[in-house]
Amino acid sequence: MKRFWVLLVGLVIGGGLLTGCQSKSESTNNSKIKVVATTNFYGAVAKAVGGKHVQVSSIINKPSVDPHDFEPTPAVAKQVSQADVALANGLGYDGWMNKVVRSTKQAKLIRVGEDMLQRKAGVNEHLWYDAKTMPATATYLAKQFAKQQPQHRAYFKANAKKYIASLKPIQQERQQLQAKVKQLSNRQVFVSEPVFDYALTSLGFKVANRDFENAVEKGTDPSPQVIHKMQRGLKNKQVALFVNNQQVSDKIVTNMVTLAKQHQVPVLNVTETMPAKLTYQQWMLKQYRQLNQLLTD
Repeated sequence: MKRFWVLLVGLVIGGGLLTGCQSKSESTNNSKIKVVATTNFYGAVAKAVGGKHVQVSSIINKPSVDPHDFEPTPAVAKQVSQADVALANGLGYDGWMNKVVRSTKQAKLIRVGEDMLQRKAGVNEHLWYDAKTMPATATYLAKQFAKQQPQHRAYFKANAKKYIASLKPIQQERQQLQAKVKQLSNRQVFVSEPVFDYALTSLGFKVANRDFENAVEKGTDPSPQVIHKMQRGLKNKQVALFVNNQQVSDKIVTNMVTLAKQHQVPVLNVTETMPAKLTYQQWMLKQYRQLNQLLTD
């Protein structure tokens, strides 16, 4: 199947390679910089920074699509072959983009994890829950866009600054939560997956079931010992809350959520991808405010 897909990519690209080279040269001057992002929240940053001088498309723009399992089609290969910039999360989260870019040899691949944040393979890949990620992405993209269109450098820089300012309400919500978490006698939490871990750590929580979350993330069953330890912890209310990734359908996780609710352990529902009709800012605020409410009740 992989060999067949590579052949398809070659056919798609071969027919438009010369045209692609010409259009890329033109984009450096007056036409819009074409950006293809793996996910819609990174696409939104690119659009905010590039404004009227970029054309942005996001490959994964529906909450129902799992970036881990996504299989690029010839249509996606063609889309990337016509782009100037390919924007990916990196760290293996959307590794399929690396393969597409290598096949097309057209777009400049920018990986948030490796290129912007200098993170190494093996670390938690859910970078959009790290407070540093979006400001760093906006600043980095402004510089990259300016390299392609130097005449619009000030425009890109101003847009990046404006985008970073739009994240201030999220920062304020985090600060309120940090103060509230400091007052807790128990800061340990259980999670279904490491999706929200960056946020939890920055707020002052400690994830107490690493073995469980890593097993679920890898699609394997946690050991009976790990499951029993979690069940005991929930029954005895040894954690402040349980964080559940709503987009994962797993019987073991579902049972843990039910057990948490039965024993009055608050359950925070989060999502791995951005819900439809919400901006990144709205998405983050919704989840942080839900957490704030759970800690207040």
